Amino acid sequence: MGGSMPLSTEEKIQDWLRFVQRLGQTDRPQDVAHAVIHEGIRAIGADGGFMSLLSPSRTELTFAGSYAYAPEAVAFLKSVPLTAQFPFVIAFTRREALFLESLEQARQDYPDLVPHIQNFHGSVVDLPLVVGDEALGVLVLSFAQARSFTAYERVFLRVLAAQCAQALQRSGALHQERRAREQAEALQEQFAFLAAATQTLTTSLDLQATLDALTRLAVPRLADWCAVFLPRGTQLVPVAVAHEDPARVPLVRQFTDHYPVVIEASGGLGEVYRSGTPQLVPAVTEELLRAAGADEAYLRSVRALQIHSMLHVPLTAHGRTAGVLSLATSDATRTFSEADLAVVQDVARRAALAVENAHLYATLQDELAERRRAQQAVTDLNAQLERRVEERTQALAMANANMEAFTYTASHDLRTPVRHVRSFADLLQRRLGDADPRALQLLQQIQEAASRMDELTQGLLDLARVTSMDLDFRPVDLGPLMQKVIEGQAPDIGPRQVQWMVGALPVVQGDERLIRQVFENLVGNAVKYTRDRAEARIEVQAEQTSTEVVVKVADNGVGFDPRWAGKLFGVFQRLNPADGFEGTGVGLATVQRIMHRHGGRVWADGVPGGGATFCVAFPRTPVTADPAP
Repeated sequence: MGGSMPLSTEEKIQDWLRFVQRLGQTDRPQDVAHAVIHEGIRAIGADGGFMSLLSPSRTELTFAGSYAYAPEAVAFLKSVPLTAQFPFVIAFTRREALFLESLEQARQDYPDLVPHIQNFHGSVVDLPLVVGDEALGVLVLSFAQARSFTAYERVFLRVLAAQCAQALQRSGALHQERRAREQAEALQEQFAFLAAATQTLTTSLDLQATLDALTRLAVPRLADWCAVFLPRGTQLVPVAVAHEDPARVPLVRQFTDHYPVVIEASGGLGEVYRSGTPQLVPAVTEELLRAAGADEAYLRSVRALQIHSMLHVPLTAHGRTAGVLSLATSDATRTFSEADLAVVQDVARRAALAVENAHLYATLQDELAERRRAQQAVTDLNAQLERRVEERTQALAMANANMEAFTYTASHDLRTPVRHVRSFADLLQRRLGDADPRALQLLQQIQEAASRMDELTQGLLDLARVTSMDLDFRPVDLGPLMQKVIEGQAPDIGPRQVQWMVGALPVVQGDERLIRQVFENLVGNAVKYTRDRAEARIEVQAEQTSTEVVVKVADNGVGFDPRWAGKLFGVFQRLNPADGFEGTGVGLATVQRIMHRHGGRVWADGVPGGGATFCVAFPRTPVTADPAP
């Protein structure tokens, strides 16, 4: 032992056992590494040491920290490739401890190490940190005096290294588990927020009340700041603002009064509004602001707002941008990410629909108010029209009552308010007759918007149902089923002549309700996209292979560009979005999910102006378990 104190004295063993006990209470890898470096090395009895861990790329050892070494002495350890000929790297790659008992031995065996140990004359131990077959890093111990190590001491040091490795692995597993749990909780919170946002945006047609509620909902769930900007002339103005500290809300209004948001300005909110493209700024730094041309006064105002991270998302619905939803954080530990952007974009789409509906409602209310004023003027000027004016006044009063009822029912759920909007609009149309083309035009816009939302809601509900409902697998004869589907198209066909060519159809295994829904979608599309044909032709044929039963629905309608074939079955993808054909873009996505749940598949082919063919394939051997949708 060269006169050195033994490493495995009873006192040092007790010191190490106490350290290991504390190590067992550490649940983060970086805390384990810090404890080993700053407490464990000293507990062992070494005069110095360092630890390096395997990098995420698994190609190098990354410096984790040192004890009793000058910074310049360990600078070369920051990142060491696994190909380096240093003893601690070799100990790691071989998973074997190395004991360098003298400087002469180190110089002879590892010449690459010599420039780094010029002033060192002691002994070094390189201990790989290994659990099972996995090497996590290496612990290096240095002793000021040259010494030899007994067999017992070598075993003792290997055991200590194994305990450190086990603590690293255990803390890493706990850290990953905690992160997974935190991510799951964050996802659950996002779902809860989206549900609450949907409820908020569909309970009122009062635009200001809706936007105020939305900004309050977003703070502090998503951000410390939240504001909705809507266009007013050439500027975007904050119509709703919320902050975790309500006393700070006036700061935003003061800032925008002093630095108005010009719609045509380059960058910032104006560009987001014009382009319809969101903007994510993970960290708002002074360097970033200076690069954008900010002066000192502007920088002082931004500092007063205490903004760390920003997110601007356009409020876009039906291809029109109604405003911008802006969020910001003040806490440096709370930085927006792409995941936050996805959530806010979802909320912004729903908010845009709420803004559009509120504008339509306000426009209709203005028109009704104007009509009442005109009727009162007629009453004052011509007493002979009193009876007619009274009747018109009663009609308008009934319309107002209907509007109030509509406003009330809008608070219940999404579908009922939409359907009430359409019902009330139909009633008002009958009351007004042809008296005011402008009012009739506005009513038609409401009816079309309500119909689109109703169809979209129903489509989304169908899509959700087919994803989650229990399937009732049994033999389904496609022949009678197809006949019922064709008969159900009569209202859509009307007086048109459609040539049906339906071949013999087989029996398949599946849920009859969902299979019927598949063919109602496909046949309904064929009827819709052939309505401009003088001679519409729709063909339904089946063929069987050794593994599948394939049913084809072909038509001679408008067809589609085959380059779109891969996108047809996505949610909100439209077959012919610009050709005047109505639809929600949900039907084909529903067809695909139904076929997936049956273990089958769906595909399509088409020619612009030359018709389309949609194919569904059922497995000849029924699925034994419901495939993932």
